[in-house]
Amino acid sequence: MKGEWAYWLNYFSKETCEKIIDLALELPPEQPTVGGLTGEDTKRLRRSTVRWIHEENPKFSFVYEEYWKLLVRMNRDFFGFNVTHLPPIQFTEYHETNQDEYKSHQDVFWINETSRHRKVTLVTQLSPRSDYDGGELILENVYPAPTSKEIESQGTVIAFPSFVYHNLQPVVRGTRYSLVGWFEGPKFQ
Repeated sequence: MKGEWAYWLNYFSKETCEKIIDLALELPPEQPTVGGLTGEDTKRLRRSTVRWIHEENPKFSFVYEEYWKLLVRMNRDFFGFNVTHLPPIQFTEYHETNQDEYKSHQDVFWINETSRHRKVTLVTQLSPRSDYDGGELILENVYPAPTSKEIESQGTVIAFPSFVYHNLQPVVRGTRYSLVGWFEGPKFQ
């Protein structure tokens, strides 16, 4: 591994971000889960609304194509993981109403019944920073850590190993929209 994170400033254009938001808002909203937790157990760790983007949905094929392009480049230049699969991508909404947030967590489910682990997390910032206050994505225990200014521009994509602890600070004004994809591969050994 040559780095703990990488980002691409304004990878998606403003128009593409707006297109993704408009299309995703047509999908059915769901309450998020955390591992096997649901309901109030989840709300202690995470408050948000999610919508799932499936690869079979032709409206979103361009998102999958771009995520795979990014993965190949970033995995070659930074991480070097054996990655074989991209499950449904999560469109996430963090609203000021409940001061939506996601407390410290990692994205790998170390104990699972599948043959894969999440290895690389990609987060795309869809909202312009002027649309909300709070909502900072913080990577924990990495050095140097990315600054908010580096990763909060609309269309910017950040990638990091899924085992890196991270959190999203409460949104106190407006709405923050993002995409999250988890590239998976054979279990870590």
